Amino acid sequence: MSKIKILVEGIADAKFLQDLINEWYTYPLGIASLGKLGDIIHLDGKDAFDSANKLEKLSILFEQADFLGIPVIVIFDADHYPDNHLLFSSHSQTHGFTFFLLPNNEADGDLETLLQTIIHPENQIIFDCWQAYESCLNGKKTAMTETGLFTLPARKTKIYAYLEALVGESGTEKEKIKERQRDYRNENHWNLDPTYPTLKPLKEFLDPFFSIQ
Repeated sequence: MSKIKILVEGIADAKFLQDLINEWYTYPLGIASLGKLGDIIHLDGKDAFDSANKLEKLSILFEQADFLGIPVIVIFDADHYPDNHLLFSSHSQTHGFTFFLLPNNEADGDLETLLQTIIHPENQIIFDCWQAYESCLNGKKTAMTETGLFTLPARKTKIYAYLEALVGESGTEKEKIKERQRDYRNENHWNLDPTYPTLKPLKEFLDPFFSIQ
C-alpha cells in the first residue's frame, strides 16, 4: 500500500486531485478502482457507503490502512449540506478517516461547482454565453415536459462544453474533454493557484497530509 489513500466518487474527482496534488506538492499519485492497488481510489458513485459489497471492500482497506498507519481521506461532493456532512461525520468515526466535501467543506455543491470558479479568466466569455443559453431555456415553456419548462443541463455538461470550446476538432483533441484525460495543470484552461480563494479550503485540508510525505 502507498503512504496515503484518497477515496473519491468517480474518475473526474480522481483526475482532478491527481493533477492538483502533483501541482501543489510535486507528489505523484496513481489512480485505481476499488479493490485494486492505487493511491486515489474512485468508488464509482455516491453509494459507496450504502452498498454492502463496496462497504465490505472498504472495510478491508480501512483495516489494512489502520494496521500500517496509513492515513485515509475521503473527498466527496457535498451535494446537500449539512446533511451529507452529518452522514460522513458518522462514517468517519466508525471507520477512522478524515473527510472533505467539495466544493469547500461548508456549502452545497460538487466538483463542478469548484471547477467553475477556477477557469482561466480569459475564458469567462464561454460561461457568459452558456448563461445566456440557460436563461433562454429557462424562459421557454413546452408541453413536452411535466413542468412546462425545459430541463437545464447539469453542471457536468457545462464543464464538457467549456473544454470543447477550447480544444481542437480532431479526435485526439476531443479526447482531452473526457474526465479521465483532462489536464488540470493546463494554465490556459485552469487556475490551480493554491492561494486562490475557492481552492484555499482544499489546500488547507491537504497540507497536513503532504507536508510529511
